Amino acid sequence: MDIKSAQAKGFGSDGGKQYTVENDIIPLKKRVLVSNMHFGETKSKGGIILVDDDGTAEGIHPRWGKVYAVGRLQEDVKVGQWILVAHGRWSRAFKVKRKEEGSAGDIGIELEVRMIDENDILLVSDEEPDFNRHTAGYVNTGGMQQMTSLPGND
Repeated sequence: MDIKSAQAKGFGSDGGKQYTVENDIIPLKKRVLVSNMHFGETKSKGGIILVDDDGTAEGIHPRWGKVYAVGRLQEDVKVGQWILVAHGRWSRAFKVKRKEEGSAGDIGIELEVRMIDENDILLVSDEEPDFNRHTAGYVNTGGMQQMTSLPGND
């Protein structure tokens, strides 16, 4: 496939188009792909609107994402778990189109997926987080030494 036809299908940086992948993919080494990252404003159970923090310098917070795929060397997280990712430490979204298991024909799913480096994972959970509750702020009380001593940061 030449560059022009690839760009016509949404590949490349032609006018900010989003990448679309037609098959399942596997990240390299210890990298992680996540889906279901929540962006935009949310409303609490009590009706308080929590504004979107994208593009701001203050009040930013980490985001939860569901692990979609992991690299062959990744041992700390597995597909289906939820991870809390340090703010801004994810790639631009790209779409993955894949056939749903057990379906016939062209029935499939399309997900927005982002790449995460394992060093930017703050927490792991087996249960889906409550997006209507603001995540407690990440407080760095020990400096970078604390971050580099986490398991898997080799």
